[in-house]
Amino acid sequence: MYQEKDFTKEFYKPKDVAQVLGVSVRTVQNYDKQGLLSFERTEKDRRLIKKQDLLNYLDSKHMLCRNEIIHKKSVIYARVSSHEQKSKGDLDRQALFLISSISNRDNIEILQEVGSGLNDKRPELLKLIEMVMDDQVEYIYITYKDRLTRFGYNYLEQIFRQKGVEIIVITDVSKKKSVEEELVEDMMALIASFSGKLYGLRSNKNRRE
Repeated sequence: MYQEKDFTKEFYKPKDVAQVLGVSVRTVQNYDKQGLLSFERTEKDRRLIKKQDLLNYLDSKHMLCRNEIIHKKSVIYARVSSHEQKSKGDLDRQALFLISSISNRDNIEILQEVGSGLNDKRPELLKLIEMVMDDQVEYIYITYKDRLTRFGYNYLEQIFRQKGVEIIVITDVSKKKSVEEELVEDMMALIASFSGKLYGLRSNKNRRE
């Protein structure tokens, strides 16, 4: 039994088809003459069959499994803004809180990282997005929306929804103060970033003058 993912080329030669079917090349050529397989001819009169035509033939012979079972993951995404918070155990406690709040703990992947919610190039966030786009994820668990991102959360939510992924926010009310403190840290980081860029623009201008 074959699966669609086993076929990566757009066209296949008779010898390729023969290997798939477990017959000789001559038999495959006879299938072409009999109209059982839909081969095309190149300018040099060589036979080639389209991937889809081959898949259709395999399906008609019950040799193809089109409905591959994909076991999607539940992803716990935990983030803190500073290494100080991580050293205090806040990151691990955040992940453990989410794990303890989930009833179905089968096939869970935990993503943890330290970084500002304003940073849109966080490695674990990018990994999460890649997993979603590859249809590997069913649920995402976070303690607050801004764990994913300070700005643009609605964009991520819409994209994830289109991929059939649900973001579930399980708020840890005991950590409200630290979340507010993180917001201040992120805003200070934003101001520092803009100040640095402004200083750089002024320096370039002064050098040109």
